[in-house]
Amino acid sequence: MPTLKGAFHRWLGHNDELHNGLSLYSLSWLRGGQAGRNGLQYRNGAHWSISAHDPQLIHQLVGGVIREPDLGLGLTVRDARLITPPQFQDGEQWLRVLSPVFVKWEVEAGKPADHLTYEDPRADELLTATLRHKLRQAGLDDTGAAVRFDRHYAGAKTKLFRYKAVQCRASQCPVIVTGTAEQIRFAWCVGVGHSTGLGCGALE
Repeated sequence: MPTLKGAFHRWLGHNDELHNGLSLYSLSWLRGGQAGRNGLQYRNGAHWSISAHDPQLIHQLVGGVIREPDLGLGLTVRDARLITPPQFQDGEQWLRVLSPVFVKWEVEAGKPADHLTYEDPRADELLTATLRHKLRQAGLDDTGAAVRFDRHYAGAKTKLFRYKAVQCRASQCPVIVTGTAEQIRFAWCVGVGHSTGLGCGALE
């Protein structure tokens, strides 16, 4: 994850506001790997999805990839494709996740946060609060926007991952986004939950 985050910011160039500010974008995990004795192997290449609310960011990103296609981890970008967001309708939209959704519940300042999974109803409150906060930061109306896990999905599971020295537990579970077409499109672009800029909560 640090390698992917590093490549993303390297391609965009120096930007303190983007690096340290609220992530109005999302990065997925690399897809296409096969587990081997020495970790994941990408014999047939990998796929990586990046989406953002600001289309200019994506165009800058593509320019950075063309200038310096090395991703790290022994991988080089061979092809970059621009995908237009789907045409959503007002109401509810069921969305798959490209990377596990990470939800932090900070009970007390200075103490480690609880990591809530799809099984915990409190996770929906935080998913909704995070989406609404990002909508406001982007200058959009947050009225009525909501996110919840699809707890009826039979394949839902949790995944443990490490970021730096912290062990994190996240949910590999689809979400249902409620709101206007604009709000749903925004969620599709920026992801859901916490740490979307580190590779969590990317949607498809």
